[in-house]
Amino acid sequence: MTSASDLPGETAGPSFSRFSRLLLVLLTMASVSLLGPADDAHAQGLTAADRNLIVNVKLAGLWEMPAGMWAQERGKSQRTREVGRALMIDHGRLDTATHDIADRFGIPLPNEPSDQQAAWLGEMKAARDDSEFDRIFANRLRYAHGVLFPIIAQIRAGTRNDVVRDYATTANQAVLRHMTLLESTGLVDQAQMPEAPVPQSNSANAAMDVGFGDMALGLVLTVVLGGGLFFALRTLRSKNTRTRKRAVGSEPELVPSAPGEINV
Repeated sequence: MTSASDLPGETAGPSFSRFSRLLLVLLTMASVSLLGPADDAHAQGLTAADRNLIVNVKLAGLWEMPAGMWAQERGKSQRTREVGRALMIDHGRLDTATHDIADRFGIPLPNEPSDQQAAWLGEMKAARDDSEFDRIFANRLRYAHGVLFPIIAQIRAGTRNDVVRDYATTANQAVLRHMTLLESTGLVDQAQMPEAPVPQSNSANAAMDVGFGDMALGLVLTVVLGGGLFFALRTLRSKNTRTRKRAVGSEPELVPSAPGEINV
């Protein structure tokens, strides 16, 4: 008796399987090339901008913690003393996080404030009275936080390193909180604050357009390849079904057995 595997046309099964695998491989390769590897962010090291952020946060702590301590001792208003205490505590915690990430990536950290920061501390120390100290404290620290804030935001938005991204998020929250606290003293002169950077809307829109175009191309290619795979599978299945029907029709009819006989 002829088996199904010996019938003409039944070799379409292996061909069907190979063709399906080929289309799946092509679809996967196209998706990866357009969308990129999912774990790419985890494999990136630190950039110069990442390292610069960590050093700048350390520098901020080197002068803001002494300033906060002085505010608790010399602040004329209760609010200045409260803000000084909050800044000193926050920067103490942030300094611990800064040393942790610096040790992890081998980043050397400064142990003295910059010349500009040392000059600001000198102004506070030389204040004629506590009222002048409060004013210098609020304005110098608010100015410094305003300079650091957009730097942190840029790193938070653009870094490829997950550890730096988490660190920048923590620093961003601390700096925003400190600006709000310093402004709550009522002593900040906004005219002396750093000007906001001009947003580069054209560049941002162009980047968004490029990103959307790549995504749209990927989706179109995925749909086309997926549709081609579906059509090929359906065609091959239909061909196999017709082949099996022809094979069944070509089978000889069984001759009725005589009593006591068995057909094999």
